[in-house]
Amino acid sequence: MDIALRKILIYIVALFSLSGSTFTSQAQEADSLLTLLSKASEDTTRMRLQFDICDLLLFSNPTKASEYCSGAMTLATLERDTSLMAKAANYEGILATLQAHYLTGVERFQEAIRLYEATGDREGVAKLLNNIGVIYSMLENYRESIVYYQECADLNLELQDHEGVTFNLYNIAGDYMVLEEYDSSRVYIDSLIQYQSDHGEYLSPSTLLGEWYLSNEMLDSAEYHLYESISYHRKLEEEPQITSDQLSLGELYMKKGFFNTSASYLDSAEAIATRNNLNTELMTVHELRADLLEKQARFEEAFTSQQKFIALKDSLDELNNFNRISELNARFESEKKEQELAEKEAMLLQQDADKKYQRKIFSLVIGFIAIVLILVTVNLIRKKKTNRILNLQNHEISEQRGKILSSINYAQKIQSAILPPEEEIKKHLPNAFIYFRPKDIVSGDFYWFASIEGKYFIATIDCTGHGVPGAFMSLIAHSKLNRVVNELGYRDPGEILNKVHLEIMESLNQNGGSHATQDGMDVSFCVIDPYAMDIHYAGARNPIVLVQENQLKEIKPDHLSIGGTFFSEKHQSNGGFSTKRLPYKPGDMLYLFTDGYIDQFGGDQNKKLNKTGFHSLLNRLSQNGFDHSKDHLDDEFATWKGKNEQIDDILIIGIKLD
Repeated sequence: MDIALRKILIYIVALFSLSGSTFTSQAQEADSLLTLLSKASEDTTRMRLQFDICDLLLFSNPTKASEYCSGAMTLATLERDTSLMAKAANYEGILATLQAHYLTGVERFQEAIRLYEATGDREGVAKLLNNIGVIYSMLENYRESIVYYQECADLNLELQDHEGVTFNLYNIAGDYMVLEEYDSSRVYIDSLIQYQSDHGEYLSPSTLLGEWYLSNEMLDSAEYHLYESISYHRKLEEEPQITSDQLSLGELYMKKGFFNTSASYLDSAEAIATRNNLNTELMTVHELRADLLEKQARFEEAFTSQQKFIALKDSLDELNNFNRISELNARFESEKKEQELAEKEAMLLQQDADKKYQRKIFSLVIGFIAIVLILVTVNLIRKKKTNRILNLQNHEISEQRGKILSSINYAQKIQSAILPPEEEIKKHLPNAFIYFRPKDIVSGDFYWFASIEGKYFIATIDCTGHGVPGAFMSLIAHSKLNRVVNELGYRDPGEILNKVHLEIMESLNQNGGSHATQDGMDVSFCVIDPYAMDIHYAGARNPIVLVQENQLKEIKPDHLSIGGTFFSEKHQSNGGFSTKRLPYKPGDMLYLFTDGYIDQFGGDQNKKLNKTGFHSLLNRLSQNGFDHSKDHLDDEFATWKGKNEQIDDILIIGIKLD
């Protein structure tokens, strides 16, 4: 099935929870509010009750909620209450999106955000940033949705809206899962769990955990967490989320070969989706059922289910396009009517013109011809002047471009000067190589080396960005490493990274304020002790690899960045970076690297090389020896990249330990 569609269903429970729903939907409470509504006579009371009913039923009964949302919007418009109009527009956007009417959803969310901005309601703006991110997720533009969720998370952190931050972390984790970037997804899942541990529980992470294990084919763990999730949502009577859980369980049991159980969950999901007009979930039911029937060799029925999926998808695509066409047509018709009125007025004026006007036509024509000749002459003169100005500007631009390139090339010389030559490192570590391939003239990646007290300090550093911004950051980072190790005398890798983190935060003014940046760096830092024959390692989101007796081991880093404010609370709560001791034997291989090689797109399917492919490459390097490692890395990279552009700086250091 379409993985993107399934993933969206998994985390839709969190996407809309910022709408204001209290998650206390109960049948008795709804009946009580309906009774009060039937007796209410004042518009303000009826409006308040309709909002409460819509809030209550938004997820347990979206079809019914839509009726009361429409009534609440009508009354809010009559009352000219901007805040309540914004709330109603947000609800309308949520309900449209649940039915896969995405263009309508975008229009309503944009209207709501304009109204919230007009009232200065920053909490309302935060909700709408999240919900617009939802639309991008539904339209499979996950990079853009992550941008919206991150912007929303920053605003919620500033507002100390812990519930909002929780849902933003949930959504980012879900989008990374759709992108099959499972390491990044797991980082945000763990951050979500830690954040709720610190600030209170607002939702269950079971859905994400179940889907993460399902995506990684760990079916027993997935089954456990998905049952936790469906139990949680049933208590809250959230039918769209229950449908999502049932779809995941249906897929899980299909993978396990329990086809009858899978069919049962798909049937149940279809009933709820049909009852609540959950078109996205209904498409998923048809697509999963087609897969299930195909596995059972019931090909005619599978074809029928696939046709239902295609028909529903086409109808929704047509509907969404129709909404946009309708908007354009309405604008066109309005402009057309205005043009027709203008033409009628011009005709009346022409009919009322007197005979004196007609007698002057000839003289006006002569005058017009004279004016045209004057204008043509003036225009020719102006063009000549413009051409001279353009030539001068082009010359100035060429000079400026040359100066900029000259400055960047000089910056490259400065950056190269801070990097120790490979020959210098080989004096201490003779069986070592450095493969360094910047994306641009200057680089955000660099390496650092020092020989102190008979031990070798070596690190690979990946600064925020590449090109000129990354190079500026690399100079700051290089300066801080020198200060912490050479001036302040730090020797333990974990303590070095903790101190560098504080130095970066202070230098970039990241300790507070609305203009704090998120710039920082990821680091692998090793201290090699040839006498004790061990390695002390600390990592900031950058692992290392050891190859011992032809067995490759990845040593995991701490999931903390150096610099930036997003993980500052996590730095404080877990004591910062830790140091791992790794004993080695002569002949073992050590690799330090940044993520540029791993993230490069290429191959037959134009996907990232990913960690598995990179580890396989390192294994081959270790078995073939180091003599031609850089040439081999270069050849492999060129073959994999093909016609694609290099997307990031690349740095790999290999060391055969003695």
